[in-house]
Amino acid sequence: MASPFQSHLNTNYSPSDIEKLQITQFVKGLQDELRTLDTELEELRSRSVAAEDQSNPSHVGLTEVEQRITVLSTTREQQIHSIEQHTALLNPIRSIPTDILQSILEHCVNEPVPFASTELDTDPMSPQVCPMLLTFVCSSWRRVALDCPSLWDKPYIFLPEQRSAHHVRWIEILKNRAQLIRLWLSRAGIRPLTIAISSPRCLETNDGFHAVEEAIIYFSPQWKRLRVDGSNWILQTLLSLPASSVPNLEFADFTQDLFPGAEEVDAAIGRPNCLISSPSLRGVRLTGESLRKFQLIPLPWSHLRDIRFGKLFEPHDNSSSDREILELLEQCPRLQRCELYAPTDRVLQEARYHNPVILRQLTHLEFNHGLNQDNILNMTMLFLSLKLPALTTLKYSSLVGAESLRALLQRCAGTLRHLDLRIHGISARELLDMLAQTIQLESLKLAHPFRRGHPSPLLTDEFLKGLTPPTNEEEGNPAAQSSEFHCPSLRKIVLHVTEDPRISDEAIFNFIRGRRELDGPALQHVEISHPYHGRQGDVVAMLRERGVNTGDMTLKFWYGLGPGS
Repeated sequence: MASPFQSHLNTNYSPSDIEKLQITQFVKGLQDELRTLDTELEELRSRSVAAEDQSNPSHVGLTEVEQRITVLSTTREQQIHSIEQHTALLNPIRSIPTDILQSILEHCVNEPVPFASTELDTDPMSPQVCPMLLTFVCSSWRRVALDCPSLWDKPYIFLPEQRSAHHVRWIEILKNRAQLIRLWLSRAGIRPLTIAISSPRCLETNDGFHAVEEAIIYFSPQWKRLRVDGSNWILQTLLSLPASSVPNLEFADFTQDLFPGAEEVDAAIGRPNCLISSPSLRGVRLTGESLRKFQLIPLPWSHLRDIRFGKLFEPHDNSSSDREILELLEQCPRLQRCELYAPTDRVLQEARYHNPVILRQLTHLEFNHGLNQDNILNMTMLFLSLKLPALTTLKYSSLVGAESLRALLQRCAGTLRHLDLRIHGISARELLDMLAQTIQLESLKLAHPFRRGHPSPLLTDEFLKGLTPPTNEEEGNPAAQSSEFHCPSLRKIVLHVTEDPRISDEAIFNFIRGRRELDGPALQHVEISHPYHGRQGDVVAMLRERGVNTGDMTLKFWYGLGPGS
């Protein structure tokens, strides 16, 4: 049967609604013909089998039957192929509007890692991953992908180490990479760019390197987020750009150990008109220098919403103090998120009660004393000199003990919703007393740094009992009804127990049971790990036996010999 759609077969043609009906009828006719062929083939095969079973078969007749079977089999295969070709024209993907297809393709591209994340990007510019991979599916998808700027506005530019023994060949590789970068970024059109650059620490400067630099810098007016991890030469070049060349830059992320002691970078970062002095900048992460030197950087402090100062390299004879932290924070009235390491020397002797630093918009604070007990100082006066009326998330790591944390929680307990603590030298009772006012706390994560021979008195049955409400069975017990439990809004808890003492399965069972029977917000997530202890029992089985509804919960229990669920 001749097809009126022959010219559209094996193409990306999208038929109209009328044509779809015509194709459907044509396919139905092909299927009817196929059934007729199958019927005739079945009869011929029966005759062939019968002829073979006769003692004196007619060789001529048998040969004619076999030839007819061969012809019909070939016709049948052609018919099936034609049905498949015409059915493909009815595939819904052909009728998807271009904007919907673009949206689907956008979901095929991994998002870059968040600003200031400790993770690394994983999808370099390669034909083996999206979006470039999408251009090899078919000509239609290639056209749609190339016309979709949002697929190309988040490149991860990875410059590999020199592995070729031929220096000239290596320069050519870098020049080819520069051409790819230009082509890639040009496909983003005028969209703001999120660029991550990773290179070897020892990347040398040559013509290929300069070609890569030029390709990246050419698009600097479109930079919105910039993340650099690698050569000081790249960092120096980018930081030396004038602020006017990056009018849309909002976030600059220069990751761990990039430039401690690099004179060229120090010179670039201290210029009054360097890249990170752009008035559009709203977030920055820097590391490797002293806090005092950071204060000299011409950042647009009053506009910053997010600052992350990683682990500092403080000179012993010129270390920073918490007074300088206050001065720095005072310059950032719009700050919404802050990550700081504690200074190693010269703390405040008196809190600024009458003139505190008020951070009205700060919602996320991460403070790290480090995990080395040497030179760790009490930060109580620093925290008492702050006012944090909007803080909802606190991540705090320290070996100091209870006093500094207590002072900090006094400043934010009423608004706090998420608390992540990695602490040592604090008891269960001390922390429970601090949590007494955290009535809005929804998420609690606790761990104490492993220090052999220094067990923590924090993660014990006593602590979990302080978070456990009385159960329905205890309603008639005056002692149980008078007992106080903290954090009534808690929905998620994660506990990492290292050395003895441990938290018993009975305490875990009572905690989950009591929380699930509350009339208010229900507990949704419990994760408790005992990496140095074996399993005692089966908490999940205990909950089921007592009829506790855990159907919508996430329960994870890890022990030294593996996970339990």
